[in-house]
Amino acid sequence: MKDLWKETLTYKTDNEEEAMSTIEDFKSRQMEEGYTLTKYKTDYKVKKDKKTGEILDETWTVMVEKTYEVM
Repeated sequence: MKDLWKETLTYKTDNEEEAMSTIEDFKSRQMEEGYTLTKYKTDYKVKKDKKTGEILDETWTVMVEKTYEVM
């Protein structure tokens, strides 16, 4: 019987390109590091001033889930 070990990592990035680059980096390293990338997603959040509607902060969050098979 194989056991699975899952690790979920969350990163905060400055822009969409950096977020996509982070995911591609995990995809490219999965064979050499011995994991499978089972889930990944990006979230974009904006904080705006309630009175003026001006954007105060923009955040891209990247979540990746790596699964390892443990024998």
